[in-house]
Amino acid sequence: MNTNRLKNRPAASDIRQMVEPLANYICATDEPKRALMNALAALVHEVESTNEVALTHFHTFSQN
Repeated sequence: MNTNRLKNRPAASDIRQMVEPLANYICATDEPKRALMNALAALVHEVESTNEVALTHFHTFSQN
């Protein structure tokens, strides 16, 4: 296991700092519910894409 990765993970406070500007943006829009749903969809898409790439790398390296 790569322990450097575990040490470099963002803390909960870091995540809150990243979310605050997004929350401000969402609340400032004319349609906050729609903006929230779009932001959530974008986040889910990014997580799914990252997981897909990780699985591809895992399968590639496990075959060698």
